[in-house]
Amino acid sequence: MSHYDNVRNRIHRQMVPLPILYRDDYSIDHAGLAKYVAWHLENDTQNFCLTFTYSQLDFVTTEEIIEVTRTVMEVVRDDAVFISCTGGGPLHEAIRTVQAFEKTGAHAAFVHLPEHCLQNPSHCGELYVEYIRGVAKETEIPLLAVALPIPWSAPSQTMLPAQRFEELCEEEQFIGIKDDIYILDNRMELVRKFSGRMGITGGGMFTHYIFFHHFPNQGEFAGIYNPKRGQRMFELLDENNYLEVIKMMEADTQSGLALPDLHWMARNQVVFYGMGFAETYVMRPPIATATEAQAQAIIEHMHQTPALFERVGR
Repeated sequence: MSHYDNVRNRIHRQMVPLPILYRDDYSIDHAGLAKYVAWHLENDTQNFCLTFTYSQLDFVTTEEIIEVTRTVMEVVRDDAVFISCTGGGPLHEAIRTVQAFEKTGAHAAFVHLPEHCLQNPSHCGELYVEYIRGVAKETEIPLLAVALPIPWSAPSQTMLPAQRFEELCEEEQFIGIKDDIYILDNRMELVRKFSGRMGITGGGMFTHYIFFHHFPNQGEFAGIYNPKRGQRMFELLDENNYLEVIKMMEADTQSGLALPDLHWMARNQVVFYGMGFAETYVMRPPIATATEAQAQAIIEHMHQTPALFERVGR
């Protein structure tokens, strides 16, 4: 088994996106971040990644990203997998950043969509593939793409066409993608085709996914989401007990988590591919397909819960 296969196979189930924590004076709270990571390790979290919003990219520096990566790795060591993330700068800066990640011992790196791709929406996918390949030529750790929506694109447009995604899959060093809805053409077909080879993380299924994704502590503060609770959800999925998972998530909507796609998934017998779940999201899930009876049970349950049914739409 290659090193890339080994890292990819270790990334599974839950992944906790780590926000960059700031003090009141806008300095980074490294001690607070270390405590946050340690708490998750004590609660059996096995995967972490660094994440930030586009607004944070306006002021976070490459040096700060590297220092945050070093802080996390000093706690994680090899007890879990940590995927750091570049800052979306020019190619030479991304290369320097990933090389620094390698020195800290980070297990992999998200290669953030760079600014010049956003400025060329019609060629965004092509430019992004070239950018990732440029990073790969000068580095050795596993790389993943971060496929984010082009802000001004229509929902029906995609940033990374299937052909470009397949080109990336030719690179052994490229092990996965964080995929938001509408970003990949033929999304489910690609998942089925590459799920054994690639790590495809979820996103975009829920209205508040990005909110929870970038600020995972919000769910924590609500006293609802934690690694062990998330693990219970996965146990239910392994048992094909989709209805109980929906009931669990229905209860969680009290904290603002909406479920706009559950009804569609039930009708189309596609259940829980790549779903964001508060502070966790799914990496390389089995392709779970509901039977007709299971789908009907889900739909009937939604009819019996008018408040939920109104949220997901008829």
